[in-house]
Amino acid sequence: MNKAFSKPQIQSKLGVILIFLSQLYKFVRAFGAALVYFLIKGISGEILNKVLLGAGVFIVLLLIYSIVAFLRFKFHINYTNSEFVLQKGVFSTERLTIPFNKIQQVYFKRSLLQRVIGVYSLVLDTAGSSGKEISIKALRENDAKSLQQVLMQVANVDSEDTRGNDVQIKEFISNPSNAWEHRLSPLTLLKLGLTSNYFRGVWLILIFVISVYQQLSDFDFLQNEGYTDNVRGYLEVYSRPIELFALTAIVFISIFFLGLLISCIEIFIKYFDLKLQQTSDSLDLEMGLKTNTKTSLKPRRVQLLRVITNPIQKRLNLHEIQIAIASSQNDLTKTKIRIPGLERIQVEKVKKFLFTYKVKPGYIFTPAVYLYFRLIVLAGLPLLLTGVVASFIVPNYLIEVTSILSIIYVALVIPYQYFWYRALSLEITPEFVIMKKGVWNQKTEIIELFKLQAVTVNQPIWYKKRNLYNYTFHTAGGDLTFPLTSHQVQKQINYALFRVEIDHQPWM
Repeated sequence: MNKAFSKPQIQSKLGVILIFLSQLYKFVRAFGAALVYFLIKGISGEILNKVLLGAGVFIVLLLIYSIVAFLRFKFHINYTNSEFVLQKGVFSTERLTIPFNKIQQVYFKRSLLQRVIGVYSLVLDTAGSSGKEISIKALRENDAKSLQQVLMQVANVDSEDTRGNDVQIKEFISNPSNAWEHRLSPLTLLKLGLTSNYFRGVWLILIFVISVYQQLSDFDFLQNEGYTDNVRGYLEVYSRPIELFALTAIVFISIFFLGLLISCIEIFIKYFDLKLQQTSDSLDLEMGLKTNTKTSLKPRRVQLLRVITNPIQKRLNLHEIQIAIASSQNDLTKTKIRIPGLERIQVEKVKKFLFTYKVKPGYIFTPAVYLYFRLIVLAGLPLLLTGVVASFIVPNYLIEVTSILSIIYVALVIPYQYFWYRALSLEITPEFVIMKKGVWNQKTEIIELFKLQAVTVNQPIWYKKRNLYNYTFHTAGGDLTFPLTSHQVQKQINYALFRVEIDHQPWM
């Protein structure tokens, strides 16, 4: 009897439509500006016929390409070699193989187009990769769920086999009565949109404006000297630094509120209908309007956990959890899983389920005061550079410019860097490494000691006189770095490495 998915097979036949429409969308997106330009400028009938003929030929070729890509995309499970195999390519063949013990996570993603067509995208995350190794984008629901179940089952069995029989493996089985479910309501989504990502919407607006300006820079009305003179004359009216500062503040406030609206829309689309559910052995997460994602998270695969909130969200009892599983990414901001809108009691439930041990008090370390001096110096460099540039651009108003920059530095920069320095702390408990930081966005980052892979102790030559060090804690899911603190931390690091050696809990 053949095992499931042991023979090479293709995706759902609806995959042809998905490939065709995806490639067509990429073409329209790449040449959309040129199409809009020709529509605005106009085109003669003779050229229009040639364009339509060319478009018809292109669509036929694109359809042929889609069919060939569909037929050459095959996948199967090689049980003999304990690996998942995928073969694809139109003009050249690419063969990908992933050993079972490298599979970290298998989850679903569905774009709006996939939901309309009625197919699922299955994604495999692996250890030691910065991206997604394999994505199968057109599977029927039953096939996708069956393949996910088989892959996670063989991955778990293979991981247990590689650790040997002498290792005691802890089973994460929860009492069904303790199972719980959390959903994000539209009101909570609105609260999240109004209290997070304040400047992300602003950056999106600026990027959009710059992009549009570049696209329109070739149009005749922007090259008109009268248009340029009008803009220059408008700016000359607000030539004094105070007036320029007030005008800039008004523009920024307007853009800020528009960016806040964009942020609310983005969060609504990304986290729409978020559902977090605890089962007997995993946390199941589903969310998304534009792209619906379904993820099943096993406790032993969690390498890093970060809890984020800010003063406003704290008053509203809202927290975000970020979870990193094994990968080569060292930046926690690129963590794989983000779960916003959790109450404090729900955060504790997630910790209790994901962590093997309870968090107990430990030794707390803070950075040396020299870090604060370094922060205020580095933060003052941009303002100093601004003052130097202003001395050449507006020499007649140098006193006003210097006064404004001084007020910003004394009233904002120095206090902010002080509070940032005071918020930074490192705690090493009997079972965890915990780092806290952040003034507005308050972050708590947690690593279980037995999941540490290495600890780097760095001492630049100018630290030696003061006996200070930088410490970096490495895991398979990312790193934590704590700067400018004393050698006393090393005693606790030795203990942490000792715990790594004696603890036999599975960490991948």
